[in-house]
Amino acid sequence: MSGIRVARRAAAALLGAVALLWVLRGAVPGVAPPEPASPAAGYEDALRRFARLAASGNGGVHPSCQPFLLTHGRKVEHVVVLFHGFTNCPMQFRRLAEDLHARGMNVLAPRFPHHGLADRMTEDLSKLTAEELTRTAASAVDIARGLGDRVSIVGLSSTAVTAAWLAQHRPDVEQAILLAPSFAPKGMPVTVARRLTGGLLAAPNFFAWWNSKARETVPGPTYCYPRFSSRALAQVYRLGFAVEKEAATRAPAAGRIDVVIAAADEGVNNEVTRAVAERWREHGAHLRTLEFPEWTGVRHDMIDPEQPYERTALSYPPIVALLESSTSEIDSARIAPARAWGP
Repeated sequence: MSGIRVARRAAAALLGAVALLWVLRGAVPGVAPPEPASPAAGYEDALRRFARLAASGNGGVHPSCQPFLLTHGRKVEHVVVLFHGFTNCPMQFRRLAEDLHARGMNVLAPRFPHHGLADRMTEDLSKLTAEELTRTAASAVDIARGLGDRVSIVGLSSTAVTAAWLAQHRPDVEQAILLAPSFAPKGMPVTVARRLTGGLLAAPNFFAWWNSKARETVPGPTYCYPRFSSRALAQVYRLGFAVEKEAATRAPAAGRIDVVIAAADEGVNNEVTRAVAERWREHGAHLRTLEFPEWTGVRHDMIDPEQPYERTALSYPPIVALLESSTSEIDSARIAPARAWGP
């Protein structure tokens, strides 16, 4: 056997040993603290910042996946920032955004790094980091400060975790709505999920299909990626563990947090979400919690109307009701068929 082959095998064995050690230890690196807020000075400054945001990273972006801004030509009372989900893009929220805009709100939807590229088989997603998620979201909130007096953020799945991170740190976020937050995989206890995350971060990246049979022809939005990066997903979980740790020690900075889950969610562990919400509640957070029962058919992506299983006629009204309600009580007729859970 040649010396080169021996060296390669030794390197592979060492890498495997390191990955195994991380899995056994459950070590997950922390997330860098947020940078100081830099809010837009006013409406015109917000427009300038959004123009720079829209112009950056445009090379190779899918035509439908550009960040968008819907305004009424001035700063209004309420601005909503919509964070698209993992392997999706801002188009996911377009229909809901138009509904909110028609109700008098300014609406901003940024594109997260490595998402929304025209090449749906891109490997660029593997470069995603937790810090990129938090920086992009924080920058969008800074822009939103010039678009409305009251800032609400809405995140789905990976970006629901990102919105939770902002809720922990940004007192200028009046409301954070977390839709199906991806703190841990479905059916996986936290301790196992932590070890899995550490292992995925240490191991070489690989890609997995959302649908192993349909592969790149998976039904649904044509702007979504049909597969995901193991390392990018681990970065989402890494951020989630950072949120979980902070939620255990102190109250969030945001004015209110609303957590929405689906009993039929096929991707995330709702029990972990419940545990994080309970920690916030113990620290006196203003928290509202809703769940879509399994019979509704509302699943993990409760937002994108292009999904073949979409139930937006059921999922949108409670989300809109949460955004329009500034009190702890919500008219049950407006949130049906979602149900409150928790105290």
